Amino acid sequence: MYRKVLLPSLFTFLNFFWGVFSIVKILEGNLHAAAWFIILAILCDGMDGKLARWTGSESPFGFELDSLADLVSSGMAPALLAYRGGLFQIKFIGVIICFLYVFAGGYRLARFNVVQGGDRTRGYMGLPIPIAGITIASFWIFKSTIGLNAILGSWVALMIVFTILMVSTVHYDWPKLVFRAGWRHTIQSIGILLAVGIMAIFPQWSLFPLFLFYILLGVTHWVIVVYTGRSSLREFFLSVGRE
Repeated sequence: MYRKVLLPSLFTFLNFFWGVFSIVKILEGNLHAAAWFIILAILCDGMDGKLARWTGSESPFGFELDSLADLVSSGMAPALLAYRGGLFQIKFIGVIICFLYVFAGGYRLARFNVVQGGDRTRGYMGLPIPIAGITIASFWIFKSTIGLNAILGSWVALMIVFTILMVSTVHYDWPKLVFRAGWRHTIQSIGILLAVGIMAIFPQWSLFPLFLFYILLGVTHWVIVVYTGRSSLREFFLSVGRE
């Protein structure tokens, strides 16, 4: 029993550790290393939940601890990276943008815990904070790789858009591999495998574009749903009480 609990808890601990370590690197001025540590923390976050479900060791305590780790590694660390990476140029406004991002991430985690009760089978309401965090971290790596310098406007746009999407009702499904449910699902699964392979081989080039593409897919789907009358603009933001 203890072995079953230990393995998921180890990855939650690593999520915390690498998130805090990335903040230390940001304070030291090593933003490139900090970005990679944020990505490493979020990858650990992706493992703890899966291991808990596989071993049957899920618990309310572990679930809440995981959310706190996410707020550090996917909330605070990316916000500080964005501030030191460019938002410091607009001073107090940059601070407010970072605060709103972290607040939206905390709101998103609390809403997921309360409304969905940790149930990921129906997808996610609002942009998951780990996706926002890894996209922000990979943006720094991507812009460094291509030699992009003038990025203040990009930081502002990313942070504001991600803040809005996290508190929205835009639906996101986590990609699943399904090969026996028709040719459409088979092609989609092959595409997912190719994307994972490309990210593993060329992470500095591919992480940001592919995660940004995933985020835009959710927005596109929401626009289609509104256009076809299955939802309305008034339902873009929905309080916890109504959900």
